[in-house]
Amino acid sequence: MFTVPVLDIKSDPLDVLLAIIGYRLSMLADSDNEDIKKILADRKVTIEIASDESDIARYFNFDNGQFSQHSGHADNADLTINFKDSMTGVKLLTKGSLPAFMTAVQEGKLSIDGDYSLMMWFNKLAKHIVPAIPDELKPHIERAKPYAYKAQQFAEHWIGVAKHKLGK
Repeated sequence: MFTVPVLDIKSDPLDVLLAIIGYRLSMLADSDNEDIKKILADRKVTIEIASDESDIARYFNFDNGQFSQHSGHADNADLTINFKDSMTGVKLLTKGSLPAFMTAVQEGKLSIDGDYSLMMWFNKLAKHIVPAIPDELKPHIERAKPYAYKAQQFAEHWIGVAKHKLGK
């Protein structure tokens, strides 16, 4: 049975997303999925994802099929992805496009330090993070999308107002 460890999660959107990704990676590492087992086999890797501007950092340890996540900066990450700010991180991570990451690097929206080949490896693993949506739920999701878009616009507006009031 899968249990969710108690983690230090900030209310920042990037930290919440990273914690959720970590929970899903835990589930995948504990699964019997042969594709996942092949991806994780013989790997001892630490990947840190952060936003210094937003004071967010979380790192994922992969150790020969075992997985753990931690809040804060890693002592010695093999790959560090540092986003300009939280919303940039959320947008790029949810897009899930390696070319979008590379464009963001060129635009100065994120920096990557360490072993770049781990980006390709993590991208293979990331394709398994979002579970397949059962066909019977797809119409419900399509009906909900316009409301989610409106909620996103509303949240972005008020986040902007709050940042302005706080002088950020």
